[in-house]
Amino acid sequence: MYAERKVPGGLEGDVQQDELKTAGIVESLRSLDTQGSSASQLDAIEPALSPADLPARCRKAFLRHMIGQLPDTVQNRIRALRQNQLQQVRIAEQFFREVYELERRFYGQSCALFDARRDILDGVLEPPLQTEISWPDDALPLDLESNEELRQLVGQLPPVPTDTLGIPRFWLTVFRNVPQLSELVQDHDEPLLECLQDVRLGYEQDSYTVTFQFRPNTFLHDSSLLLTKRYFLQHSADQDYPFQFEGPEIVRCEGCHIHWRDGSNLTLRTVQSRRRGRARSVPKVMPRESFFRFFAPPQALDLSLADEKTKLILGNDFEVGFLLRTQIVPKAVLFYTGDLVDNVNEAPTDNGSVSSENIESEQLP
Repeated sequence: MYAERKVPGGLEGDVQQDELKTAGIVESLRSLDTQGSSASQLDAIEPALSPADLPARCRKAFLRHMIGQLPDTVQNRIRALRQNQLQQVRIAEQFFREVYELERRFYGQSCALFDARRDILDGVLEPPLQTEISWPDDALPLDLESNEELRQLVGQLPPVPTDTLGIPRFWLTVFRNVPQLSELVQDHDEPLLECLQDVRLGYEQDSYTVTFQFRPNTFLHDSSLLLTKRYFLQHSADQDYPFQFEGPEIVRCEGCHIHWRDGSNLTLRTVQSRRRGRARSVPKVMPRESFFRFFAPPQALDLSLADEKTKLILGNDFEVGFLLRTQIVPKAVLFYTGDLVDNVNEAPTDNGSVSSENIESEQLP
């Protein structure tokens, strides 16, 4: 059923005339189609090329050339509009800074809830029986017959005794459920990550700190039970690329020193190396992948001068830092239960994260 077409008074005759013309054109096209010529003619017409079909660098060069061909008076109007846009950037800077301050303030109001979460995880607080469920329980079927990976994962689930206190392996399970974090966690990291008690945020004016609290263990010295990672923010637009501003960006991060117990450094491994002329092999300490390298990021004071490997490492690190602040810390239980499992399967595109592609694109002239 089609909606009634409303026509302003006095224009009915003109509209009828136009409709008759349109009907005639349509009928003519139909007659061409019956002769077998319309389809072939339409297929022969290729769609017009548009600037959007060009790669970014070529598109930018074309548009600059296009503007250069315009009369001086038109170019002056365009410059005025760019200046107008720059004023909008200044307003956006103020907006995003106030949004960050709101986030900082409201996080403080949630700290009592995070204290309760920590106590429940540790078994210090036993919550009352939850008889009322105020959210839908969308249980999904588990297809173990045709999915070998699922069968392996189910077989790896550790048994949990009925007298267990708290929720064991909570943070390790959360990290393993999130692709960006799981790829950092190695098998040899898991025993220490099982000792992770809490993950919190600390807000400063132009930075925030992610704090990892561990219970006493055989890996970390007691002086290193609190590990931190600090992310520095740039709230203003880049002077060289002001129109790319979409909110505060992470521009630098700073880890902390880890005081390992003797022989327990998870970021190192000992291999036996046999040298020429020696009958016996000699132990050699080598670096290895570990989640705890997260606390020793490469230092690059100017990302534009960093090599590609450093850009890639820092880009991934910034994404993880943004994810921890905006998703993992405030909503950890939802990643444990799978309620938000779909939210982080795609690479983050929020303005608080910086990927290697973002860094590279910002260097385009």
